[in-house]
Amino acid sequence: MTDKRLVIFETVVECGGFTAAARRLKMSQPAVSQSVAQTEAEVGGELLVRGSNPLRLTDKGRVFHAYAIRILSLYDSLNAEISDSSVSAVEKVRLDLGDGRAAGISVSGGKIEIEILDS
Repeated sequence: MTDKRLVIFETVVECGGFTAAARRLKMSQPAVSQSVAQTEAEVGGELLVRGSNPLRLTDKGRVFHAYAIRILSLYDSLNAEISDSSVSAVEKVRLDLGDGRAAGISVSGGKIEIEILDS
């Protein structure tokens, strides 16, 4: 889980340009430019000074960039937390084996656990 527009913006800043960012993201350069333009339209102003090599951040861009880094870091933490094996197991499902016995099946830490239950 992440915000693709923040990833694109951060990659443009990190790479210093749209073309290098597009290569890294395996996107077309126009798609990268369009994403940044949409982000700028949404925030109400330019985030990057175009025409400089490498690209530079505007004042608004510096603020936006700082928040983008923090938000992306939070997404990374969230993804790690929810994929961590310490997350509690799914509820145990009871399966009748048809011979008077039953099995409890659950998933914990990415492993399937099967337990024969007393009937």
